Amino acid sequence: MEIAQRIRVEDLAPGMYVVDLGVSWAYHPFLHNQFRLDRAAIERIRELGIEEVVVLPPERPEGEGSEPLAPDGADASPAQEGIDSRLVTMEARSIVSRLLREVRAGRAVDRASVDAVVSRLNDALGAHQDSLLALGRIRSRDGYTYQHSVNVGVLLMAFGRYLNLDPARLHELGVAGLFHDVGKAFVPLEILTKPGRLTESEYEIVKLHALKGANWLRGLEDASELMVRIAERHHERLDGAGYPHGLQGEALGLEERMAMIVDVYDALTAIRPYHKGYAPVEALRIITQEIGQAFDRELVYEFIRCIGVYPPGTLVRLSDGYLAVVLEANHTAPGYPRVRVVHDARRNRHLRRYEDRDLADGRVSVEGHEDPGRWFFRPEDCLAGPAPAPPH
Repeated sequence: MEIAQRIRVEDLAPGMYVVDLGVSWAYHPFLHNQFRLDRAAIERIRELGIEEVVVLPPERPEGEGSEPLAPDGADASPAQEGIDSRLVTMEARSIVSRLLREVRAGRAVDRASVDAVVSRLNDALGAHQDSLLALGRIRSRDGYTYQHSVNVGVLLMAFGRYLNLDPARLHELGVAGLFHDVGKAFVPLEILTKPGRLTESEYEIVKLHALKGANWLRGLEDASELMVRIAERHHERLDGAGYPHGLQGEALGLEERMAMIVDVYDALTAIRPYHKGYAPVEALRIITQEIGQAFDRELVYEFIRCIGVYPPGTLVRLSDGYLAVVLEANHTAPGYPRVRVVHDARRNRHLRRYEDRDLADGRVSVEGHEDPGRWFFRPEDCLAGPAPAPPH
């Protein structure tokens, strides 16, 4: 029997067999937790920022010849309806992370890879939008910028689909979303990654990212006018209280108004070192409070109809006393979405195996959303992989 060993990523070699990546199945782009390494896989592991992994030597691993196991409860097939939302999400995050590093280093960016992954994200939205939106809730605390950029691109395309924008415009919106925070590549890393609230002077430096990103995009031959506008104006507000130009009212077009809503929604629900993230329902409530001041009334309600009153990833309490995470919104009957039942709130007992249920049969309904901070588990961690063991 061969002995697994923990080694640093720089010491990985093709032919080694990964036993443990050290991160949850939900946070890496590989179909399985255990697999044989090739050069492309080693590069993907480096891009994830993983420092050490557990491997078997390059010889034949124990049990080779059978398929490596996916986590209990996870679908081991390569795609659902021909598209694997999880894999395309992780691919997009990897591309945007690399894009930001290239911009920061002053190197040319691979625009073709961005266009290609936006097309795949758009296809995934057409096949199973709610699955893709739910996966946007799965985040790590140290990857906010690139995870946020991918989520904004996905949400903009979903919003555009709901508003019946033409396919070419949808693609352009997706690309603009992935590039919208490119200016953060010019913000000092010690400010961008600060594990706490920014000082006033630091915040002023961060605010420059909108102008710097737009100016950088203007220097690209293949950057569209929409990409520039969204990068420059996604922090503007209808009443002129935004930045960098204090634009207001009719000076802001449809796409900018969409991006303003989407950017704030995803930022509010994000997990960061100093911010646990609002539940999706709470984020929507905060946004509706700013209707007529920061945001366009009609577009806010269109956005809520697009993602649902209980958006994918929301923790809800069911009428039978169980807690569940919303997998798919029900736009005609908001109280009856498709959910993943994860916790017995009456006994405060986490389920050993999750149960996916469609509440459309009417036997059980949603009584309301739950504050995830009250519980010992995070809803986004329940969206993929096995049920975690409860804490001792």
